[in-house]
Amino acid sequence: MIPYMVWILFSYGVAGALVHFFHSRYLKYETSSRKQVHYILVAHNHENQMEWYLRALMWYSCLRAQSLRVTILDDGSQDDTLAIIERMKYANEMNLTVVGEAEIQDEHDIIRSQSPNDGEQLKFIDLRVPHEAAKIPYVQA
Repeated sequence: MIPYMVWILFSYGVAGALVHFFHSRYLKYETSSRKQVHYILVAHNHENQMEWYLRALMWYSCLRAQSLRVTILDDGSQDDTLAIIERMKYANEMNLTVVGEAEIQDEHDIIRSQSPNDGEQLKFIDLRVPHEAAKIPYVQA
């Protein structure tokens, strides 16, 4: 009876090791094939909505298992938009870049300079235009 118990325990051990091995290979494959999305947001005095926009993008990327990169083009905001963006950047460790008004010569040049990496999808949203925010997941304008 004891030899049978040893074989059963050995079989369970081998099966568990195989499951862990194949699961680790699956995780390596998933992270390498994961989509990346790059959002470019043009903001001007959006302190009331900016935190929600960034949180909605972050939640959506987590649920979809996508890497997220956000670039915010600030068009001379006079409110606390930049302070909110900086707080979100450090609080959630987002891949977030802010381009201020002094650094913007032409929005089209900025978009071209933010060329997508391999397999990265680029989405441009001008928040100054009414109802453009509806392109952000979980946001209704």
